[in-house]
Amino acid sequence: MPIRRTRRTLLTCSGRGALLLLLVLLSLSVSCHDERSEEPMRAVAERAFPPSMEVVDLGGRQYQVTFRYRPDTAIESVHLAGTFNGWAPSALRMDGPDGEGVFRTTVVLGSGRHEYKFVVDGRDWRTDPENPLRTAGYANAIVHLGVPPQPDGPRAVPADRPVEMVPLAAHPPSVRELKQLLAQADAGAAVEVVETWLAGHPMPLFSENAVSWVYCDPEAVAVGLSMAEVGRRTGYPMDRLVRERPVWVVSLDRRRLGDRMAYTYEVTSDRLCRVVDPCAWSLTSRASSPAGLVVEASSDRGRIEVIPLLETGVPGLKPRDIYVYLPPGYDATGTDRYAVLYLHDGQNCWDDPVEPFGHGGWTLNLQADELIRTSAVAPFIAVGVGNTADRMEEYGPGPDIRSADAHPYLRFLVETLKPRIDERYRTRREAASTAIMGASMGGLISMQAALLRPDVFGQAGCLSPSFVVFGVENSPYMTVVEQTEKVPVRFYFYNGTGGRGGDGAAGTRRVVETLRERGWRDGKDLVHHEVEGAEHNERAWREELDAALRYLFGA
Repeated sequence: MPIRRTRRTLLTCSGRGALLLLLVLLSLSVSCHDERSEEPMRAVAERAFPPSMEVVDLGGRQYQVTFRYRPDTAIESVHLAGTFNGWAPSALRMDGPDGEGVFRTTVVLGSGRHEYKFVVDGRDWRTDPENPLRTAGYANAIVHLGVPPQPDGPRAVPADRPVEMVPLAAHPPSVRELKQLLAQADAGAAVEVVETWLAGHPMPLFSENAVSWVYCDPEAVAVGLSMAEVGRRTGYPMDRLVRERPVWVVSLDRRRLGDRMAYTYEVTSDRLCRVVDPCAWSLTSRASSPAGLVVEASSDRGRIEVIPLLETGVPGLKPRDIYVYLPPGYDATGTDRYAVLYLHDGQNCWDDPVEPFGHGGWTLNLQADELIRTSAVAPFIAVGVGNTADRMEEYGPGPDIRSADAHPYLRFLVETLKPRIDERYRTRREAASTAIMGASMGGLISMQAALLRPDVFGQAGCLSPSFVVFGVENSPYMTVVEQTEKVPVRFYFYNGTGGRGGDGAAGTRRVVETLRERGWRDGKDLVHHEVEGAEHNERAWREELDAALRYLFGA
């Protein structure tokens, strides 16, 4: 029987039927596009901007944008930070306040999707209260200039299974062969033909000089390819492969593509959707949302699947994206089983060079590939659990810090997520092979999970745990550590000493010393690494990740 692939549609779909994307249908032949001559896709409908900004179209895909911010308390300074300046917290100082208490600054931005926040007094990151369009998790405000709106938020997903992946093709696929198959098929059979073909050919398709994409959607009237890399976004219209068949294709000169670019499809039907490629060989997170990676399929490289908006099974706990890193060689055998690492703030764990806040992601997939290649660690599966706007509450101590059953997020991890991962992937299910790790509030919930459920999580990585949030003396976390008997859990603690609050160093030191008093032994089931001057951000955690992974999964 032919292999069937179900199309998975992800990311936000606009409800405005009037927002159509003008795509130019090129010739039916597949050719390489010269990036210098391609015009990015443009929106055709005007729309209102939030009252906090004024936008002037300067022509040539350039826009003059005046940002305004009115704080609700007395402050000394405001800076504008966003994707357009690498999230630098002090690069764009806003003038003010004026007589009405408003700070403002004017910048010129290119067309595309931009995210931003206001940095108050050099340390307090605030979203734009007058802009309702925001990302999930960190609530970055969003503005679209010259492109259709693509709001972040709940997304219609037909199923909660990951994008299906298949063994690598033995030979480079041929778009010409697909075109011939479609030419012989009637309209009703076209979808089945192309889905069967795509099932054996992970996207994108690489040849000597070109990179090609093929996409099938019977409801689409136009499809474009949206590319993202550091500092810019570009778009390319896709051509119908055969007239009256719902199959689109585009080929780009691979010499003009940057390293590890990300992509999605822009699909116009009765609504405008951004769609993650269901045939992408590997995915990542860009701007806190799933996106395909422009990387060639290889058994020497790990890859990432996404379970979109998994229902938690816990009342009041929101669905979230789950990222699953599968190590090199996972597809080569059907017998090996792997230890599993569960990570909080899962959209920040991968190779996004910008998000979050200009520090870049943890690059766990890249670091794990190298550690596995050099046999420094045993191959393992990593599960990144996306956060939501309720992150602080979800990662907090819960109504009873000593009860895992009373903690909604821990219940989701133990009762819903781990069984789903164990069922779908070749995991080693025992506690000794199951680790949990996070940073900041994610460091606290990792410690709490391991102490309360050592039967599930036998290892915990606690990076920069946020003891500054709850204090040190009489902290509920100190109470649970002091009252917990020695359990079979291996701990890895890390903290810096720089930045605001000294990265919670005092609290981490006290917890580690208390664990020693309770029976944990340095080098055996306890590691504490402190880096002088390191601050509380993703850059520091990325630097620490290598050592943490070596401890947790050292071969």
